[in-house]
Amino acid sequence: NMFDADRSGAIGIEELESAITNLGMDSKQIDVEMLMREADKRGNHQIDFDEFCEVMKTTSEKTQSWNEVIKECFNVFDRNESGLISKKDFDFVLRELGDIQNSRLIDELFIEYDVDGDGFIDFDEFSFLVRNYLTDEDV
Repeated sequence: NMFDADRSGAIGIEELESAITNLGMDSKQIDVEMLMREADKRGNHQIDFDEFCEVMKTTSEKTQSWNEVIKECFNVFDRNESGLISKKDFDFVLRELGDIQNSRLIDELFIEYDVDGDGFIDFDEFSFLVRNYLTDEDV
């Protein structure tokens, strides 16, 4: 929902352009219409969360290094800019951007990715999460 301005459950072309800009990429240098066509597997002129992740992966691979991409993603989750992702921020972003409403699943994911068990996901833990999620062919 963070990028889904009309709360339709999917992202249209204007929302995709806005998301690209909000993630620190230059939407003027990226063919947003082409990205939408490539990502829109269902042909409904909108992309869901999985398609959005794939488009961000493709775009990011073309324009930035993996570390920059991961840092930008981390910053989306690190809402108070503390350098750590709290359970509250993790929950908020997964519900709003990922449209994941299952509290039990969110709790399980947080526990799994908070490897050191300190109650926060740091950059290294997050980097591992993102690399595995964005490179998993099953996604």
